[in-house]
Formats: sequence, structure tokens, C-alpha cells
Amino acid sequence: MKTRIINHKRSISLLLSFMMSFVFLMANGCGKAKTIEDYPEVQVIVEDETEDVDVPEVIEDEEIVVDKDTVTRGYDSIYETGSFVFNPEAISIQYTEEMKNKEASYKAAKIILKALDKCEEQIELTEEDGIDDMDFNRGLKLARINSPMASCVDITMTEPNIYKISYFPTLSEDHREIYESDTDIAEVERKYTAFKEYVTDAINNNITADDDYMERAAKIYKFMIENIELEQDNEFLETAALTNPMTLMLESYDTDIIDVPETQKLDYGHFLLLYDYFLTQLNVEHVIDVGGGREYDVPTDSIKEAMDIIHGNWLWIVVTDEEQYSYHCDILMDKMLLDEQRKSKSDYESDMVFFGMSDDTRNKSIKILGSYIALTMNSNLNNNGGSTIKCEKDYKYNK
Repeated sequence: MKTRIINHKRSISLLLSFMMSFVFLMANGCGKAKTIEDYPEVQVIVEDETEDVDVPEVIEDEEIVVDKDTVTRGYDSIYETGSFVFNPEAISIQYTEEMKNKEASYKAAKIILKALDKCEEQIELTEEDGIDDMDFNRGLKLARINSPMASCVDITMTEPNIYKISYFPTLSEDHREIYESDTDIAEVERKYTAFKEYVTDAINNNITADDDYMERAAKIYKFMIENIELEQDNEFLETAALTNPMTLMLESYDTDIIDVPETQKLDYGHFLLLYDYFLTQLNVEHVIDVGGGREYDVPTDSIKEAMDIIHGNWLWIVVTDEEQYSYHCDILMDKMLLDEQRKSKSDYESDMVFFGMSDDTRNKSIKILGSYIALTMNSNLNNNGGSTIKCEKDYKYNK
């Protein structure tokens, strides 16, 4: 349900102006000569400047888009300008909350993301930045969690306050050594530009300023499952059966998500991470959830086989709307279901049966014994100590 907002600012501004003038005259008299020092500093905020002095009638039942001044969500280009503008410094609401007492690390992440957007080859800090090496490394982790553009680079300090950026490095088989790539910086720029254009076009072609946060989450979910091919990834499933695979993926330096404009393909983990990234760009509050269960009732053999490999330890995303209701959104299950449906009808549109589930509905597909947040900057929530988010009702999406 969209937030209803009654806008009284203009009428209140006029009233305040009148009252201040009246009080001033009463206090000083009409005949006394005035100087500039006699006048108090009064700031009257007016929403827009116009010669029309008529106060618009307030319509009590008028519905507008979600409140764009929601503090925790910050600046929103879609609400402010009517269209989406790519934000290279976007950080998910979850991590913004977790980093409230680590301002230097949060600042470092923003500096890193801005440098990568420009394809710079080094970052030079100043004393005024107030960022030490520990802050920088924590900021790099935050950047990697939030952006696939940061998850495929390695950044190392070459001298105090100077950090070298290596794009698209590779790892040794034991993951102990990092080898620099010989990729030309022009190729890096080409890949990053193509990816940013892909994200921008996908959002602007599917989402409008009238869509609230859940509608944004639903529309980009539908776009992904109908337009990106999901590749079988047993290695991801086998890893997920034993540990959290998302952290391992972010440490692999691969460019799978960056390359999606060309390949139009992603494996399970990167498919989930791209949806996560779209939601971050869209200012939608969310977390990646890992749920453990041993009983599941799923609609296709392909999903059942995947669940068998992963031993019921499934991953999906929990989205929270502007009224702080949360919903389970299982984009992997919906994608695998759609793939089966398209075997008999190639242009089948997704039913999105796994989008916007309550806890009760989620438990009909996987009997959840416990869950935790897969990616976090809060060490108290890492892998085994996370808190379960309650999803009290189902979301009804009108396609």
C-alpha cells in the first residue's frame, strides 16, 4: 500500500510569515526607524518559487508515490528526477545501518566505489580523510559486498595512504596467491560502461516513479528471470551445503556479473547477487537470507535435484517495504520454475509464485528450521548467529 501524504508546507509557510510580521510590528511600533540589525533572521521554506499566490486546495484522499524523504533510504533519483540515474556509490540500507559507528570505513568504501567508477589505477588518501589501513580494508570489504564492480578488483597499499588498484586479477587454485591481469584499462572502461548502461536501461525500461519499493523489487525480479539464462552450478550448491558460498564468491575476483550484458547468462550465485545489486541501486531495503530445512515441497524436478544437492540449505532474498513489512522473494526457484514452463511454451511469462511470501507460505516450499543473513558487516551476524526476519503476510503483486 502506498503512503498517503498531506502537504501543508505552503500554507504553513504563509501563516508563519504573517505571524512573524505581526509580532515584529507589535514589539517595535510602526513609527520607529529600522536598521538591518533590527530584523531577526527568519527562514521561510517554500517548496517551489512561483508568482501564483493562491494556496492549493488540499485533497485528503490524494495518493502520491512513496515518501521520497525517507531518511534511511537517502537520495532517490527516480523520485527526484522521474528516471533512474546510475549511482556508483550505492550502498545497501542494511550496511548503512551496520556501519553507523564506523564512519571512516564507510567513507573509504565511498572513495573506492567512486575511484572504480572512473577506472582509476590508484587511490591516494590525505590526512584530512582520517582513514587508516584498517578502515580502508574494512571499506574495501563493504565496497565488494555492495558492487560487482568492486568484487573483481584487488587493492593493495604500495606506500602510506597510496593504494594500487588491479582490475580483474586471478587466483591460484588454492586461493593463496593473486596474479595481476594484463587487461588494458581501456577494456576495463568498456566493460564497466557496458554494465552501467545495462543496469540503467533495465531499470528505466521496467520501472516508473509511480512504483513503490515492492513494485520495484517485483518488476526487476520479473525482468531478470525472463531475460537472463540460469546456468547449472552444482559447485555452488555443493559449497552452499557446507558453508556460506556468497562470501567465497566475493573473494574470487570473477567478472561474471560485469559480463552479463554480453553473455546474458549467470550461475546460481551470481544470479542472486545481481538481483541483490539491482535492489541496492533501486534503494530497496533487503538482505540475502540463508535458510536451513530438511523438508521441501517444490514444483519441479530440477528444483528438487538442486535442493537435494544443497541439503535444504537454500538462499533467497528478503525484501522490506516502506511500512517495514518483510517478504521472502525466491528468485532462483521462480527462475527454475519458469525454465520448466518454457519448455512447453517458449514465451511463458513468470507467475512469480515465490515472490512476496510470508513465513507460512515460505514453509510450504521449504520447512525452515533456522536462517541467517548471508552477507553482513556485523561480525555478530556472520554465518551462524544471524537473526531471523519475520514475514507476517503475503504480498499481492498485480502484474
